[in-house]
Amino acid sequence: MNKNVITIVVFASLLMVTSVAFATEDQVTLADAIKILKTLAGSHPPPAFDATGTWAVQSVQNGQKRTGEVFLDMKPDGTLKGYAELTSLQGLSNVTGIVHGLSFDLNLVSDYGSMTVHGTANSDGNNISGSFFLQDNVEVFWDGQRQMVQTYTGSYVHDPEENKFELTFEDGTKMTYTVTEFTATKLVLNQSMIWERSIAGEVGDFTGIWKNYQDPTVEQIMTLYPDHTFSIMQRLLTR
Repeated sequence: MNKNVITIVVFASLLMVTSVAFATEDQVTLADAIKILKTLAGSHPPPAFDATGTWAVQSVQNGQKRTGEVFLDMKPDGTLKGYAELTSLQGLSNVTGIVHGLSFDLNLVSDYGSMTVHGTANSDGNNISGSFFLQDNVEVFWDGQRQMVQTYTGSYVHDPEENKFELTFEDGTKMTYTVTEFTATKLVLNQSMIWERSIAGEVGDFTGIWKNYQDPTVEQIMTLYPDHTFSIMQRLLTR
């Protein structure tokens, strides 16, 4: 029998067997057929929650509490990218991964190492938990919570001759500051707005995660990316 004929017969049989599970009135639609093929191919189920946002995570290693923050952006297909600052992995980490259903897999890479993290979210998508392995193959369990934040995005430019730093928000609003001080870990704008970078960078390179705690009730996190875009997140603090 011709190979193409065999393929058609097998596929037709598969549709007949699964018609009850995927369609009503014994009708199999094209969407059902595609779903069947994806299932057979081992494709991940679609994301069941939106992982975009800021996550505060913590774990206990050797009796010591470890903390960190993960900043994620999720595409409609569940793919993830972002940054992380973790006690468990030195340095600023680049994060990639995918959400499938209520589960997710993350790969974290910094200048000092890498780590793979697996986890799941609860039904409302605001709490997560999972595990990762240390270099000595010890499994560490962790949990995290979504942080309620306001997020603003846009682009930035630095004019070294005028010593100006300008933010342009997505709605077109521009805010221009004078750079009063700029070191590997500190950025002062207009003599009063102080930002601190926990991971030291090169002077003149604004890339990194900057934090501002001048208001005791609000934490501001400004992430400046190499492509001169930015995101600013504001989170209420409970102290």
